[in-house]
Amino acid sequence: MKARRVVAAILLSVVALPASLESVAAADPDPAARLAERRGCLQCHDPQRPRVGPAFRSVADRYRGEPEAEPRLVDWLETGGRGHWGDDYAMSEQSHLGPGEAETLVRWVLRQ
Repeated sequence: MKARRVVAAILLSVVALPASLESVAAADPDPAARLAERRGCLQCHDPQRPRVGPAFRSVADRYRGEPEAEPRLVDWLETGGRGHWGDDYAMSEQSHLGPGEAETLVRWVLRQ
């Protein structure tokens, strides 16, 4: 009986996490928000608060208005990087992104 409760709790946790991530993307009607959710960006980033990586709003605040920000961020997204936000943050290359998706995601992040 206790084993069933443990299994039920684990299953509920597994189901609840994707639902909470989807709610972030669902709150933003922009297709790029849904792309961020589908491509796993929201597993490490949150629009408002730091998680494993910096908050998207913090990225936008830091780079908004810089003429070379978009190509630089696309490069970091595609090739990975460390040290741009201190040694606590390291992002692996996002090689699973399709053509043009890195640019779409970076433009969306910069609009936060």
